[in-house]
Amino acid sequence: MLAPGAPLTQLRGVGASTAAQLAAAGIVDLRALLSFFPTRSRDVSVCAAPGLEQVGQLVRFPCEVRSTALRFLPGRRSLLTVRVAAADGTPCDVVYFNQPYLKNSFAAGSQRVAEGTLRLSGKRLTLNPARLLDARDAGDGPLRLVYPEIAGVSATRLARLLQQALAQVDFGLWPRPALPPGFAADVASYADAVRAMHAPQDLAEHERARRHFAVLEALRVFRAVEAARRRRVATRAPVLRFTPELEARLAARIPFAWTADQAAAVQTLRVALAQPLPMGLLLQGDVGTGKTAVALFAALAAIASGLQVAFLAPTELLAEQHFAKVEQWLAGSRVRVGLFTGSATKRDRAAAAAELASGAVQLVFGTHALLSPSTQFARLGLVVIDEQHRFGVEQRQTLVRKGVHPHLLVLSATPIPRTLTLALFGDLDVAVLRDRPAGVRPALARHVPGKAAWPRVRRLIERRVRRGRGTFVVCPRVGEDGEKGGAVATWQALAKVFPCGLVHGRLPAAQRHAVVQQFREGAFPVLVGTTVLEVGVDVPHATLMVIVGADRFGLATLHQLRGRVGRAGRRGLCVLLGEANERTHALCKTTDGFALAELDLALRGSGEILGLRQSGSGELRALDPVQDLELLLRARQAVADERGDECGDERGDEAPGDVEGVALA
Repeated sequence: MLAPGAPLTQLRGVGASTAAQLAAAGIVDLRALLSFFPTRSRDVSVCAAPGLEQVGQLVRFPCEVRSTALRFLPGRRSLLTVRVAAADGTPCDVVYFNQPYLKNSFAAGSQRVAEGTLRLSGKRLTLNPARLLDARDAGDGPLRLVYPEIAGVSATRLARLLQQALAQVDFGLWPRPALPPGFAADVASYADAVRAMHAPQDLAEHERARRHFAVLEALRVFRAVEAARRRRVATRAPVLRFTPELEARLAARIPFAWTADQAAAVQTLRVALAQPLPMGLLLQGDVGTGKTAVALFAALAAIASGLQVAFLAPTELLAEQHFAKVEQWLAGSRVRVGLFTGSATKRDRAAAAAELASGAVQLVFGTHALLSPSTQFARLGLVVIDEQHRFGVEQRQTLVRKGVHPHLLVLSATPIPRTLTLALFGDLDVAVLRDRPAGVRPALARHVPGKAAWPRVRRLIERRVRRGRGTFVVCPRVGEDGEKGGAVATWQALAKVFPCGLVHGRLPAAQRHAVVQQFREGAFPVLVGTTVLEVGVDVPHATLMVIVGADRFGLATLHQLRGRVGRAGRRGLCVLLGEANERTHALCKTTDGFALAELDLALRGSGEILGLRQSGSGELRALDPVQDLELLLRARQAVADERGDECGDERGDEAPGDVEGVALA
């Protein structure tokens, strides 16, 4: 038997390369492997042979391979059809798209287990999407468990490693975490719970185990939140004084009148920054609601008190855009604004770092380079984190620790569902911007169906080009020359008609930045790319967003892409191509990002929306903040009771950062 902390190389077939691939996904030992839970489960209809009554269902049945046929399609695509027969001779076609390398994997006469969604193509039964498995890899339960993808490690290989680990780990050396009062364990043993997560006998057993681990995850989240709250309330922050003269000077630097929501957020900042406790505020707002202006108000107040401000952005493009905009707003003032990014030359970075350390630069915009241990501040008093979902708690704290208990303001242009706000940002106050400044109108969205969609879109682009307006065209993948729906092929087709630029994730960052900058300056009217355009591209003259294969994007991404156009007083239009679905319908129906966020959570589940380590305690794999809302609230109360047991009942004296006022959906 193996100890839970044993290295992965103790398993058969795991060498240094596979161990490194697993480690990149956070799996460093057998305990971490067995804690790598599935994020979804689906009912499987296990049968001896498929039938018409099962069309549309996920089925699994033993079969024999009869033949394979590989056909190449236009655009370097391929279709592999594996014809199989069930035990009673019922024929079925198992379909693989764009996987020609599998042609020789299924020898005629070999025994397999077919699993996939049963469909009817003409009079033939087909499985698509599907897979043909060895009997030892198919599983025999009525569930199909879906795990997060691990680069370099297939789902089949992961399943085999999990089977080995379940059989070889000594669970007697794995202490069972204690549950607080009121949480009765609904599993026979910790070993049974782990096994039920990976190899359940039925859905009920899997659900009992999932809820057990959901409790543990919820407790871990709220203990991390509570630890962050305690760290903040145990320190003293610089107190900022607001006088009428200072208020007038600050207002003069903002180039528009506050909306009602902005005014309310500014008042929240006034109150919080005037306290001796470090502020922790999450400012949420759709694209165009003026979060940067509100953040600048806080920054100027800190600078007026002799403090420095660090503004952390997820990309160099976004950092540079903020820098250029704020530098323009502050032209003629005595505020020294700087830019600190990783692509700067070694000499320029050293000079910028020296100015930060001396205090010469009072407001700096930067990327992850600001988190470098060599980057120091003279008197950091306010940290602003933009696009907070791109950073985890530890990254926020790395920058905060560079000051003496500075205030913290985090911004989110991706509206966060209220249930997730409670779980992930319970250590922060929350302010919301819904109103847009006068003249700023959200872009409309329209779905264009059918084969005639692309000619219509080309005519639409042509009209925009004639008017001197810019157009984004976003594709779901990079693709290759001639690959339908790929950015490369789309760019090649459009470049025959219009001057076009191309950006995608395979290009060097410097080249992407140069192309976007040329588009912003009007060097060409059309920019084709992938979702690297989602965040940080601010091109005021762009009024048209075309999304190819919109049905393949998440709702939050679609909404963010729509927000890239119509930013200079002109109404933007977002055209959705591809099959219509609930997401495209919702985007066309409303421009309210908060309503879309709630729908996105319901459609996709919290696991896919989170997809990051916001809590500082690992990803949520078992906990579903929507389905487990009652459990979530009980766990939060349990952690609050733990705090009361340790240091008396503090709940009557909550510090800034508790979110008792957050409404729950």
